[in-house]
Amino acid sequence: MVTKDLGFLLKRYNFRETSVIASFYTQKFGKITGILKGFYTQKKEFSSTLDSLSLNELVFYPKKSDIWLVSFADLVCDYDFLRSDISRAAVASIFLNLIDKTMQPLDKNPEVFKLLKDCLSSLKGESARKALYVFLIKFLTLSGFKPEFGKCLICHKPADEETQFSVSRGGLVCKKCGAQDQDTRKIGADTIASLFYIQNNDFSLALRINPTVTCEKEMAYLLREFLCCHLDIDISPKLS
Repeated sequence: MVTKDLGFLLKRYNFRETSVIASFYTQKFGKITGILKGFYTQKKEFSSTLDSLSLNELVFYPKKSDIWLVSFADLVCDYDFLRSDISRAAVASIFLNLIDKTMQPLDKNPEVFKLLKDCLSSLKGESARKALYVFLIKFLTLSGFKPEFGKCLICHKPADEETQFSVSRGGLVCKKCGAQDQDTRKIGADTIASLFYIQNNDFSLALRINPTVTCEKEMAYLLREFLCCHLDIDISPKLS
């Protein structure tokens, strides 16, 4: 059955002399891999050049095999403003790489698709660091790796000024419950409030947050350590 969908290009490589095999994160199907036969023969069906960070309209044939036939690809948005800003382009690449590494094929998640679309668009005017924090916190929440930022993971006591963050447990622990943990770190009430606010509010509201320098450093630490511990992903250069 022929299907039309929107998809962000995650990665691509050449196949033989004329074709391309590419991975996309789509709105309706999640991550798919497709072959675009005759991509380099200037077929009118492939008006998109499949540039990095591009959003494309695709027509393909879903089937049981791992690689689907993509018969049409038209550019919807290439986020060309990223080409003149290396730091923003690097953050955008983190968005795509994280999705590519963590989302399973055909595990559709329209909310993650929308988050990616919103975050890429926000890079045109928002701080790249803020967009990165918001994306990471909301992506972890939406994709099933949700850190706990509201209460102690063990006794469920609400967060207070003595609350700590346990990297291995993946969330907050009160002072008593975290006494035996070796990887806990004390974090400020402002940081906890900021993390909780981003996690539980719409994207547009989350972007309104204006964290202090100390708060940013603590958020950077928590996110960096969480990703390394639970997803084996190191994004230290962008959260230093």
